[in-house]
Amino acid sequence: MSTVRGLNPSRARRAALSGLAGACGLFSLLQLGVATLLPQIQHAFGVSGTDASWIVSGHLLVGCVATPVVGRLGDLYGRRVLLFWVLAVVALASVAATLAQTFAVLLVARLVQGVAAGIFPLAIGLLREGFPDQPLAGPSGVLSAAFGTGGGVGILLVGLFGDGAAAFRWLFATAGVLAVVLLAMGALVLPETPRRTGTRVDVPGLLLLSAVSACLLLALTRYGQEGLGSVTAAVLLAAGVVGCAALVRVERRSPQPAIDTRLLGRRPIWTLNAVSLLTGLVMFQNGVLAPALADAPRSTGYGLAADGGTTVLVMLPMQITALTGGLLSGWVRQSGWMTARALMITSTALFAVSPVVFALQSGTVAGLALGTALTGLATGLLGGAVAELLTLVSPSGTTAVTVGINSVLRNLGGSFGVQVGSMILAVATPAAGYPAAGAYTTVFVGSAVLCAAGVAAALAFPKPAEHPGQEMPSASGRATHPIRPTT
Repeated sequence: MSTVRGLNPSRARRAALSGLAGACGLFSLLQLGVATLLPQIQHAFGVSGTDASWIVSGHLLVGCVATPVVGRLGDLYGRRVLLFWVLAVVALASVAATLAQTFAVLLVARLVQGVAAGIFPLAIGLLREGFPDQPLAGPSGVLSAAFGTGGGVGILLVGLFGDGAAAFRWLFATAGVLAVVLLAMGALVLPETPRRTGTRVDVPGLLLLSAVSACLLLALTRYGQEGLGSVTAAVLLAAGVVGCAALVRVERRSPQPAIDTRLLGRRPIWTLNAVSLLTGLVMFQNGVLAPALADAPRSTGYGLAADGGTTVLVMLPMQITALTGGLLSGWVRQSGWMTARALMITSTALFAVSPVVFALQSGTVAGLALGTALTGLATGLLGGAVAELLTLVSPSGTTAVTVGINSVLRNLGGSFGVQVGSMILAVATPAAGYPAAGAYTTVFVGSAVLCAAGVAAALAFPKPAEHPGQEMPSASGRATHPIRPTT
């Protein structure tokens, strides 16, 4: 396997890590950075808050489907090549979003940008395959920290470009330029990776996954627009439930399933997936609702009537602490100060605290900033821990699959979190008004309860066995204590 020409292995790895971190930062900018701009998008195109939320939830929904597709194509054609294609598609979609004159065009561009969800599992696979037998704990923390950096760049650009349509147009233009720069950089520094012949894309499974997710999200939208008695929403919800049963049946019979139910049944993997699903819900929900709270007028009792500068004060702590948490995660694991399991439990508990802070302190800049800071810190700490644990417990040859499934579930949780929050707020919003304060409290209390379930899932992750047994390789390549037999 080739490495970067003209560089020794250590420098080649650092150069590749820099390029991959930049790609993960771009992914974050397109997720959390754009989420900050939903109020501006809503005002610029004159759409409802529920419709505007599809800019985020639709993006995440496409990401759920794109992640396994990109993973399979990476197996077939090589992860390096697939990363280049993803960056090229993101660049073109960013140009379309920059020039969009209607909400429909902007939404389509955002849906296409959803392919960026494949960047993180591609990055993990490139590090593992391009530099075998090298420590992964530190690089995983760097990639996790890159999410904070990318989002932070987006927040700063929001403050720099001001309010209105100019803010999101310039943000998309920046994303397009960054994608082109990373594409050129990757061609120079990323190592070649192997191709696996015989890999197939599970088309029936992916179609069912996309149909089920779309039905459930559309049902939530209809409930928000028409009330809890909506017949259309009930039909969509029933179709989604039936589709879920069909999806499980199809995936169990597929030789190369997009969602491998056999892996999902293993205790270490289902606990990690449950944590990612529930924390993803809270992460994206907080990222969308915090700027909405800041944008609301003071007459609501919770709004700040924020301008661009106030939005930066509210949202930038989320990105700073995400960067700090990602770097801290790598240091904690390399120093041996805390196990990856303990780090996962701690960060999930922080996720549970953040919506409580929003519920109690939503009417002040300091309160919103503290809530976003806790969300960012939890995001940074959790990313590196989950990536390491997935690598540790994945059966041989399935790391890319398990990381991809975990990313799908995190994005799926995020899309449902955004849409559920939007539905609850829409039901409690009078005509031409803003949601009642109690609706926000309901959303945040519900998020805290779900994250408490996430803490329980993290605690259910197996502890290292105390009795002798087969040892499993850690992310650093050294032997570690075995994981207790799964149930």
